[in-house]
Amino acid sequence: MDVMDGQSPTGLEGHQSDDDQNVRQAAQLLSSGNPAAAIECLNGKTLNLDGHLLMAEALWTQAGPGGTRESLKHYEAAELAAGADVSNVSKQAAVALGHGWALLQLKDPNAHGKLAFARDLAQKDGNSAAIDFVDSLLENAEQVEQADSSTEEATWAAFVKAYVTSDQPVVFMCGSIHEPLDEASASGVARLKEAGVKAVKSVNVSETGPELPGGLQTLSSLSVKLPQLYLKGALVENWMKLDTKDLRSLLADAGANLRSEESEPCHGVFSDGLENWQIRLIDLISKRGLGDWDSKAKELQPDFPESPKTGSELEEAWNHLAPLVKDKLEEQQEMPCGHSCNTCPTKHDCQLHDAVGSVRDIEDLA
Repeated sequence: MDVMDGQSPTGLEGHQSDDDQNVRQAAQLLSSGNPAAAIECLNGKTLNLDGHLLMAEALWTQAGPGGTRESLKHYEAAELAAGADVSNVSKQAAVALGHGWALLQLKDPNAHGKLAFARDLAQKDGNSAAIDFVDSLLENAEQVEQADSSTEEATWAAFVKAYVTSDQPVVFMCGSIHEPLDEASASGVARLKEAGVKAVKSVNVSETGPELPGGLQTLSSLSVKLPQLYLKGALVENWMKLDTKDLRSLLADAGANLRSEESEPCHGVFSDGLENWQIRLIDLISKRGLGDWDSKAKELQPDFPESPKTGSELEEAWNHLAPLVKDKLEEQQEMPCGHSCNTCPTKHDCQLHDAVGSVRDIEDLA
């Protein structure tokens, strides 16, 4: 679950049967934001356990955050399939928890009993995160039914409570650090990297797995703004709008694993002949990578009024600048630290190489 992890958005295991090929295709359609196509892909097919879970998720997503009772028959079928393998308690617990969560969202009176059953299975399996999640849901269920606040918000609060169990920094997002699934999560990853984060625990709310109970992928469609950053167990409000230095200071105070600050970007030594705003743009891209052009344009404007004013103009300017930057990278000049780009121990943390395309390694230059 940290920055080195990268898993399938659905967590479904791949096999070679036709049924599983349909499941994988439907999972791809759903993850790309097309639940109707995912449903069509699975309709009329003989579904296995993962297929029923995926159909439940697709129906729920298509219906919207409030969900639909149409999903319940697929959760029930998934439970029957999971129960057939008595040795796989982990899967039984995950499916029961997903079923119980759906019942709770629909304010079904059977929700409490199903969640209690899921808790018993999770306890038998030794899944502490699932146990904490169920406990939080059961604790808040009665209050939620009587309160004006939505069940979704209470569900999210219970989910977070189960996963923020220490002072360790945690970011909740769609996708992984390496493969964010939406623009907001990609921007969040970029902000963390710019602040110098080397490693942080991340929770991908769009996947299933040992730490995210099956059937809860739809948490990502709740009316909760992601990504969310928790430091010392508390939500950091509007953290993506913080000044980079302020964000780094908060992260450092919370014990985050940060890179040492550098007095000068490496690429500063080969920026001769470039305008100041171009040098700053190269710096931004080295830290955040490509994309998010509107945000970069707005950030450049206060200090460099002569820089492109719109995201599309800035992207076009970068397309003209990139070949020059690539040529300079391939010159392999020695930096102030004594390394060239290809011998730099932190080369893979710099996004400039990916941004300009393939840069020849030292072996290619020999």
